[in-house]
Amino acid sequence: MNVLFFVALLFTGVVNGEEPLAQTSNGPYKGAYLPEFDQDAFLGIPYAQPPVGELRFEPAKEVSETWGEVRNATVYQNSCYWTGNGFDNEGLNVSEDCLTLNIVRPAGYAHTKLPVGVWIHGGGFNWGASQRDVYNLSYPVEQSVKGGTPIVAVSVNYRLSGWGFLASKDIVKNKKANNGILDQRLALKWVERNIEAFGGDPNQVTIWGESAGGMSVALHITGYGGEDAETLFHRGIMESGAVETNSFNSMDDFEANYDNVTKQVGCNDADDTLACLKKVPAGQLNDIFNQSSLKYAPVLDGELIPDYPNNLMDQGKFAKIPVIVGANMDEGTSFGLGNVNTTDEVVQGLQMVYPNIVNSTAKRLLEYYPNDPSQGCPFGTGDAYSNETWGLQYKRANAILGDIKMIGPRRRMAKDMSKFGLPVYSYNWNQSDYSFDGTKPPIATHFHEVVYVFHNPNWNNQSHADIIGPDPDGSKMQLADLTSRFFMSFIATGDPNNAQVDTDHPYWPRYLESQQNMYFEAKNTHVEDDNYRATPIHFINYEVDNQITSI
Repeated sequence: MNVLFFVALLFTGVVNGEEPLAQTSNGPYKGAYLPEFDQDAFLGIPYAQPPVGELRFEPAKEVSETWGEVRNATVYQNSCYWTGNGFDNEGLNVSEDCLTLNIVRPAGYAHTKLPVGVWIHGGGFNWGASQRDVYNLSYPVEQSVKGGTPIVAVSVNYRLSGWGFLASKDIVKNKKANNGILDQRLALKWVERNIEAFGGDPNQVTIWGESAGGMSVALHITGYGGEDAETLFHRGIMESGAVETNSFNSMDDFEANYDNVTKQVGCNDADDTLACLKKVPAGQLNDIFNQSSLKYAPVLDGELIPDYPNNLMDQGKFAKIPVIVGANMDEGTSFGLGNVNTTDEVVQGLQMVYPNIVNSTAKRLLEYYPNDPSQGCPFGTGDAYSNETWGLQYKRANAILGDIKMIGPRRRMAKDMSKFGLPVYSYNWNQSDYSFDGTKPPIATHFHEVVYVFHNPNWNNQSHADIIGPDPDGSKMQLADLTSRFFMSFIATGDPNNAQVDTDHPYWPRYLESQQNMYFEAKNTHVEDDNYRATPIHFINYEVDNQITSI
């Protein structure tokens, strides 16, 4: 459903006099009834004070204002400023005043206590927005009802790029780093305090995200060494994002970037450079953030992120909760290297992405990942994607970087959490949503599972045919039914196997009992042993990992 149609439905609900009401700790809100879904929606509710003026680059503060009049919550509000490859943010209004959340519930559940799923969007911590069509909460909530496991769904905006992840040694020292993650944390506190007014249960909250959103979930699980978590969330879902040491930039790189930002706006000689940056016009500052060669992301801060998350996992310093964790078969096609033709170019590319990889480590990686296109990523595609257009060793580099970035962390987190006897459900996604050009074998790259999990037929106003390709026997839609209901069942019960599904399907076992994944593919969904590329991934997870730090 596109944004305009969604707003039209909201307007229809208003004029029909079917507005739902909710009383928060600050004051009452009016939402809208969605007749197409038989749902209530509350959109654009602030969970924090606007982070503008003196609050720019500061940890977000709770809304302190109270009111008695009913306020409108029937349209999406601004998305946060973004930088980089944010094509998916095009057409959305942006502002610093963006810290809002959206709530969708099944109609008729206003006075119940349904389990709650809080969606944290991805986008590399630099772009993305909860308002995107693909994240329309009505579709997964609809599937939760059809599966007999109804939930309340929430999505949140958080500060991105330099707005949420500007860092320097002084910023860390003054406890002002990682504001984007702290925004999410504050939203969870708002949910804890207010979700009961919307028919949700504050004691059954699942945090759920993909890519940077999945990494955010992992950071909350290890946040503060696992303390201060038990009242905020109780389950977690990480799609293509887990505990990743290799996602952290060095403080030296952040410091150099900060110095460059302050210099470009004339704040480098100020007594208080951060105070000076607070006065720079937002558009000018965002242009400078967009020019940075550094990818803004979370940083070790000694508090929220007291150590590398893998170390915290090894020490048992994390929230002991049930989780779903998974990745897509061909993640490397999103995180690999293009136009690499020789072994030397593969090594140079690896060391460009991860400069701490020494030559001896690179050599062993090349031994584990031979120059054989039939064994490269995208997997199972023979010699396709290996030519002068893509690069003769494109698939080799993809396989290495996909395992470093996504597949390895997924396996390690599943194993580490299972050691503590926790319910862990792991998956391997191998269903594409489209082919690159329609002539080569389709691939299951990063993000391809999202449209299935959300059961959303209107991603960016496209039809199902545009997104999932031809589906003459309906098997892809059956996969969407199964996937979405598995995930909604987990949000509702902590077990993906409790939903009603019309088609036969396998039982999803706990990882502890089997070290197995649910393998998702149309007409071929089954349980598989999680032992593919066992030796190279073990080498990555337990020998290479301490060398890897992104630039």
